[in-house]
Amino acid sequence: MADLDQENYPGGFYSVMRHLERKEVPYRDPQRVLPPPDVDLSELAQTPVEKPDPDASFDHKQDARRKYHALQQEFTGQSLLHLVHAMCIALLRRHPSPAEARALFLRMWREKGSELARDLPVRWLISSATTFADHGETLDQRLGGQGLYLLYDLIKLHDSERRVSLRPNDQAFETQGEKHHDVPLAFGMAGYSLRNGDLDRNLLARLWRHAENDAVLRPLGYRMLKLVMYDPRSIFGRIQHYKTRQSLLDHIDD
Repeated sequence: MADLDQENYPGGFYSVMRHLERKEVPYRDPQRVLPPPDVDLSELAQTPVEKPDPDASFDHKQDARRKYHALQQEFTGQSLLHLVHAMCIALLRRHPSPAEARALFLRMWREKGSELARDLPVRWLISSATTFADHGETLDQRLGGQGLYLLYDLIKLHDSERRVSLRPNDQAFETQGEKHHDVPLAFGMAGYSLRNGDLDRNLLARLWRHAENDAVLRPLGYRMLKLVMYDPRSIFGRIQHYKTRQSLLDHIDD
């Protein structure tokens, strides 16, 4: 039984929310780092990011140009479209956020979504999903974005803790008969059936449906979910080692 007098996070949700709010202080003068709303996205995609001025200085920590300078260092030599996309995300993480950044972010995914989904590293795919969750135009964009970033964040959290064991993340644990049933889960939850359960399938199917339903979210959703489908180094890959061959076939036939 959990000790309800001992919080996992000292200060409880007051401290958790204060931590989030400190990260949401808006940047100053965002218009100085955003291109015009009708910018040629194809031209951005073909323009390499120049190396930033190493002597640049900024008077305020929240100066949008300071963030842009930092992103320039990350994206030097890469597509300027990726830099502008990252800057939009950075601006949209703050509250209040500029409407121009939201419009440009959605336009980039509407017109260049396939290229972004194909070329962006996973870190920025997750950030894109988070931004859809907060600023999407449709219910599928918001729910799908939220589901995708939570999926990846929880995989990262779970598998980062697991690798403390030094066991490769594509290797399942050996079963110890039925002894694991004696180890309780949090909150008194019943255990998931590793051999026959379908929780993992249903979770992925619901996210795939959101991506199918929305043309703007679709490239991002398909890319992120196909990574989960084919990479064996996450809980979704490892869990297949426990399933019986018959249970896999039964689900296909359903």
